[in-house]
Amino acid sequence: MNLRPRSTDAALAPRGRALAGEIAALVGGSLVALLLLWYLHGQWQPGWSLLCGSLSSAVLRRLVRPNYAHLPPFLQGPVDKGVIVLGAILFSWATLALHPSSYWLLRWREAMTLPILEAVLGLGLAGVIYSHSRLRREIEEAEAREAALREATLRARLRALQAQINPHFLFNAFNALAELTHHDPVVAERLVGDLAFLFRYSLRSSSAGTVPLAQELEAIDRYLRVEKARLGDRLRVERDIESGTEDLQVPGLVLQPLVENAVQHAVATRPEGGLVRIRVHRVDGYTQIAVEDDGPGFPESILARLQAMTLDESLAEFELATGTGGAGGGLANVTQRLALQYRGAATLVVKRLSPGTRVELRIPA
Repeated sequence: MNLRPRSTDAALAPRGRALAGEIAALVGGSLVALLLLWYLHGQWQPGWSLLCGSLSSAVLRRLVRPNYAHLPPFLQGPVDKGVIVLGAILFSWATLALHPSSYWLLRWREAMTLPILEAVLGLGLAGVIYSHSRLRREIEEAEAREAALREATLRARLRALQAQINPHFLFNAFNALAELTHHDPVVAERLVGDLAFLFRYSLRSSSAGTVPLAQELEAIDRYLRVEKARLGDRLRVERDIESGTEDLQVPGLVLQPLVENAVQHAVATRPEGGLVRIRVHRVDGYTQIAVEDDGPGFPESILARLQAMTLDESLAEFELATGTGGAGGGLANVTQRLALQYRGAATLVVKRLSPGTRVELRIPA
């Protein structure tokens, strides 16, 4: 029975492969040196062959390896072998220094052949390493340009999505104000200030990207005051805001579409009205924001479509696919903005309650 832990086996496997590679390099270099020495001296010299093979595989190979360590495996192996052969040629040729000059005259063809062979092989290896290094730099530069372009495109897309929210909720707010001017001019006049604040906030948040949660909650309070003047006691609001979360950064106008969605589809459409509950808490390094209502809930088709929505899909395409006349558009907008701004680190989850709906955001704190 093998009682050795699997993790130990996994750690030993690369070491075993590395040791086998070193032995193969030593044997290969020694065999090449054996043939070269026979060519140079006309006799087998196993002792010198082992020395030359050791120098080429263990010394020269380790010295020059940093120059081609970046090569991919399919190139690194052949270059590794080429360096061993190059070293075997160099050290085998150096054995000629042990003989007198008269011996060089007798073996001059062999003595001239090996340097030429070594020069050709060395230039070839240097060319491979240089060409791949240059190609790699060009690829890295192209990837950097592509990444910068993709980043700029994502930011432009994010700004466009942010801008789509602004006229949407302001349009609804002005409609509410128009109704109030007929039956309660005093309240309507007071709410003009709230609308002016909302307009300024929408412009500032579009350019800022993220804002303190306290500012987002103040905008929500102003918006709910406008809706409260229109809906009266039909709109009930509860808040559960954890102390200390007011300074946390959140995307501008990320909470307003969720609250507006609950007001428009869970409260305004029912004669009896409904409840909108806003919760903000810290959970495991995230800011968790939840908007709940006690309305009829979203159709399953919209929830399924939200799950399948892509970043390239426009809100018009989303609304056309769902056939809801705009219901769920705010959720789709927020979903895309979170995906673009936090690259998957933030999430939006829609849960069905009995009755009602809970829309939950998790944003890195």
